[in-house]
Amino acid sequence: MAELFEAINTRAMVREFKDTPLGDEEKQRILQAGIRAPTAGGNEQWLFLCVESAEKREKLLRLLVEAQKAYYTEMLKTPLSKEQMDNWMKSVEKGRYRAPFYVAVFVDLRQRFYTKSDVEELWGQQSAAAAIENMLLAAWGLGISGCWFGVPLLIEKEFYEFFDAKKDEMRLAAVLAFGYPKQMPTPRRRKKGLETVVKSI
Repeated sequence: MAELFEAINTRAMVREFKDTPLGDEEKQRILQAGIRAPTAGGNEQWLFLCVESAEKREKLLRLLVEAQKAYYTEMLKTPLSKEQMDNWMKSVEKGRYRAPFYVAVFVDLRQRFYTKSDVEELWGQQSAAAAIENMLLAAWGLGISGCWFGVPLLIEKEFYEFFDAKKDEMRLAAVLAFGYPKQMPTPRRRKKGLETVVKSI
């Protein structure tokens, strides 16, 4: 039990990974943790697409960089300055976001179970998020770091084309990157403490 809380409290996002490949057993344990997550209605409306070939990983990396660029220049109320963007691009050129193993998490809606589609899709997203957290924690427990990319949603058309997925059947939730960290991260202090986000009624 102590190991579980240690993993929760020490896990942190990592964006720079070693080139060391992950073993098949490690990948399976991470993915297995994903399907052990809570799932709305027990319907398991999730699908994990693994990106492992060097060619596909390189193409996905370029897409992730474009999505991140859209985040910095279009999504933020205060976009990054030119100097900040230049520094970011230098980090990208040095290998930022390049990982030996990527997993795209989709909500699989090819089979429907409920009468209210909007609620069903929200429940599917909640299930996918639980699976994502399970995978990140499982990876951390194996000494493997991960990063949760939500930015693909900013240029989702390109990602649907890359994964050859139809949006009316699948909903992209996130892309995860996994690998051994170049440097061990320090968990970021939470901006809000329990006294701010917890209320009793």
